[in-house]
Amino acid sequence: MECELLGTCGFFRKYQDSLDLACRGFIKGYCKGPKMDDCARKQYRKQHGAPPDDNMLPTGQTMPKEYMA
Repeated sequence: MECELLGTCGFFRKYQDSLDLACRGFIKGYCKGPKMDDCARKQYRKQHGAPPDDNMLPTGQTMPKEYMA
């Protein structure tokens, strides 16, 4: 199963090839896994009618600066 927004999700497009374990965990759990409906990025898009910043994690937190690509 995959999120229906993968093609337009800035977080996924930016970090999908990251080797960082945290990024891979978010993608496995939220983008392609059981937490898909709990994604804060998806909820933000629904509330605001626009996607959040690419560095917003599926948990709603911002990617730490040292990991930003």
